[in-house]
Amino acid sequence: MSSTLQERIPPALRERFAPVLPSIVVVAGVFMPWVQVDPNHEGPVITIYYPGMGSGLELPHGIALLVAAILLSVLSLVGHRLRRGELVVGLGGALAVGWFIQSWQGAFIPAPGAWVTLIGCLFLAAVGAGGLVVARRRTKTAV
Repeated sequence: MSSTLQERIPPALRERFAPVLPSIVVVAGVFMPWVQVDPNHEGPVITIYYPGMGSGLELPHGIALLVAAILLSVLSLVGHRLRRGELVVGLGGALAVGWFIQSWQGAFIPAPGAWVTLIGCLFLAAVGAGGLVVARRRTKTAV
């Protein structure tokens, strides 16, 4: 009689922890550098420090994503999951980070933190959308 991990974890607990992993990915990405000198760049590079070279916390959208991801996780863990909020923060964050990534060219390129944050935002949007679909199916079957 073998049971999978999914069968052993109660659905209510899975529901509470669903946005936590994507939020951890977003937070990890925010703490990483978002801009770096292109390692393939030949020639001189000006000595300048752009916001984001230290971490995403040097950028307004990095701070906003950090606060939103932590808030969504905490609310979910206490039982007030905001699926639409997860979807909006995930899509909005993905758009902002995607724009940021596209804006760098030449001697400076996006660093791994921007890419990790983008993946976390897309993951958060997917979890939020999936949660909305599951919740809608539950209400249709309950009626």
